[in-house]
Amino acid sequence: MKYISELLKGVIIGVANILPGISGGMLAITMGVYDTILHAVTQLFKEPVKSIRTLLPYGIGAVAGIVFLSLAFEYLFHTYPLQTKLAFLGLIGGGLPTLFRKSFSREHKDRKKGILTAVITCGVVILITVVAETVIASGRNSGGMSTLSGASYLTSGKYWVVILFLVGLLAAGTMIVPGVSGSMIMMMLGFYEPILQTNNACIRALSAMDFQELFYYILVLLPYFTGMALGVFFFAKIVEGLLIRHECQMYRVIIGLVFSSPFVILWDIPWQGVKVYELMGGISLALLGYVAADLLGGEG
Repeated sequence: MKYISELLKGVIIGVANILPGISGGMLAITMGVYDTILHAVTQLFKEPVKSIRTLLPYGIGAVAGIVFLSLAFEYLFHTYPLQTKLAFLGLIGGGLPTLFRKSFSREHKDRKKGILTAVITCGVVILITVVAETVIASGRNSGGMSTLSGASYLTSGKYWVVILFLVGLLAAGTMIVPGVSGSMIMMMLGFYEPILQTNNACIRALSAMDFQELFYYILVLLPYFTGMALGVFFFAKIVEGLLIRHECQMYRVIIGLVFSSPFVILWDIPWQGVKVYELMGGISLALLGYVAADLLGGEG
C-alpha cells in the first residue's frame, strides 16, 4: 500500500512539472515527501542502494505521469482550465497546516519576521509572474516564436546542444525550488511547446514502433535531459543545505510561495466568461484536492 501511495505521489509530481503555473516541488512538500526525495538525491552516491530504493517509486510514477498523462492533462488544461487549476490549488493548499506547524509554532518567537518573510516572498513571486506572463503575451502578439516547431525548432540554432543543456539545468532548478513553475519559465523562454511537442512525438513514434524516428527525437532531447540530471544534483545540494541551516525561514518562504499560488495559477483565467456551475465545480474539486493532499501527505 505504501508503494502504491508513493507511485501516486510520483504521478502527481510528474504531471505538475509539465503543467504551466504548477510547481512539482510545491506539491512534493504538500504531500510530505519533499525532504525525503531531496535527501535521497543528495545521498545517491554515498548511499546508492537506499537512495535508489527511495527514489524508484517516485521516479516511476513521475515518468508515467509525464509519458502517459501529459496528453490527457494537456486536454484538461485547454478544455477545463478553471476546474483543473482549482483542483491543483486544493492539492497545494492541503500542505498549509503542516507548513504552519513547522514555521509558526509556539517555540518560534520571531513570528513578525516570519510573516514579513512570507509576505515579501509572495510579492516577489507575483511580480515575477506578471513580468513572465507579459513577456509570453508579447511573444504571442508578435506572431509567435517561429514557423518551426518541435524538434525542428529545438535544433535550429548553431549551438542548440549547449542551449538545450543550459535549459535543462534551468528546468532542474525549477523542479527543485518549491513554488517555481518550470513550465511557465520554459514558456517565457520559448522552449515549453517545442519540448512538449518533441516529447509527444517520442510517444507517438514508440506507439507506432518507428524506432528510427524515436531514436532521432531521443537524441534531440538528450542534451536537455543531461542538463536536467546534473542540475537536479546541483540544486538539491543547495536547497538541502538551506533547509538544514535555515529550516524555519525556508518553510516561511514556502508559505509565501503557497499564498502566491492562486495568483500564479489563475492568472490567465478569463473570469468574465466563467459560468457559475464551472466555478462551483472547480471549488468542489479544490476541496477534494485539499482532502487528497491531507490523505497523501504527512509530516515531510
